[in-house]
Amino acid sequence: MRRRKVLDIKRILTCLLVIIFAGRIIWSSQPVQAQQKSFPVTAVGDSLTYGVGDPTKRGGYCYLIQKPLKRATKQKVHVDNFGISGETSKQILKRVQSKDNLRQALKKSRIVIITAGGNDVMHALRAQGLKLSQSQLLKYQDAYTANMNNMIKEIRSLNSRAPIYIYGIYNPYAIYFKKVPGMKMAIDNWNQNTRLLTQDYHRVHFVDISALAQPKKLQYSKKNQETTNPLLYTKDYFHPNRQGYQLMTDKLWKKLQATKTEWRP
Repeated sequence: MRRRKVLDIKRILTCLLVIIFAGRIIWSSQPVQAQQKSFPVTAVGDSLTYGVGDPTKRGGYCYLIQKPLKRATKQKVHVDNFGISGETSKQILKRVQSKDNLRQALKKSRIVIITAGGNDVMHALRAQGLKLSQSQLLKYQDAYTANMNNMIKEIRSLNSRAPIYIYGIYNPYAIYFKKVPGMKMAIDNWNQNTRLLTQDYHRVHFVDISALAQPKKLQYSKKNQETTNPLLYTKDYFHPNRQGYQLMTDKLWKKLQATKTEWRP
């Protein structure tokens, strides 16, 4: 009888030791699990966010920016890509205001990235053709500015902390239609307007990608007898190709590094 009691006590002590040991393992593993938390990023916009022209079909800069972010944060970086080809700033704003999955992503995001404006300019070109004047484009720019102001305010109502990075636009026709009156000045003014817009807000930044229209070297094909921009997709000469999206990523990463106190864990 006494021997049975001794055995029971030994079993109880053994069970207690197992529980304590298991508890220590669980407790000690918690910091490791915390280090493996994901770092959510939300990208919303037009075809430049979607990644049209990227031969890898991975989403252009949305895919490429993950590597430097992962290296900087030591966390698993996940970029939600909400890019839709062909959308204007008005259509993007409408999605930000109404799409539940996008709004949920914006709420939890550590960084928000926007591409908008290129299709606003395209609509102006379709309406006015190559005779598009700076004053005519200004009407579209004013509408774009109003849409972007509302978009920033809407995102801020969902997420007050995440820094917002807004890409500028570029003139993909710079080397093809050099004589379009006032086009270069109009695009420059558009980007300057966007830059000033971002300065009106806290933790909102402008990313200049006008270099996409200014490659260091042009490509000339003897076979086709044409000059092309080596940073643009050859099927439409409008969207970036792999090299173009790398340039976009480099410009974004440079801005991210300059503002790292706003997003680093």
